[in-house]
Order: sequence, then C-alpha cells, then structure tokens
Amino acid sequence: MTISELKKRTGLTQKQIAQFFNMTYGAFANSSAKERYENALCKFYSFLREGEKKKNQDTTDVETSDEP
Repeated sequence: MTISELKKRTGLTQKQIAQFFNMTYGAFANSSAKERYENALCKFYSFLREGEKKKNQDTTDVETSDEP
C-alpha cells in the first residue's frame, strides 16, 4: 500500500499525518524521514486491516449444525 492509497481510503490529510507523529505540517513535509514515517503508517494500517480480516474470519467459521 502506498501513502496515496492510504489517504484515499482513510481521508487523511498530510497535516493529520504530521499530527500522528507530533510534528507540524512544515516539519513533516521537509523531514528527511518523511518517507519512513509514511511507510511505517502504511504498514501499521495494513497490520490493523489484516487483524480485522482474521477476526471476521474467526466469527464466520462458527459451526452451525445441530449435531454435537
């Protein structure tokens, strides 16, 4: 996932992303670590989505037959 995809899916702005890292927009935009921050955020988002998928799969795999 790229930062562009993440922003489209979540509606996040660059300013909001900067706030996640306790930075001003200007500091974030000019940071030499900006790409690392964005990659970390994308990985974290993907991690959370995978966890939700697994959680949803666990609840849909419930046995529904009347037999013991």
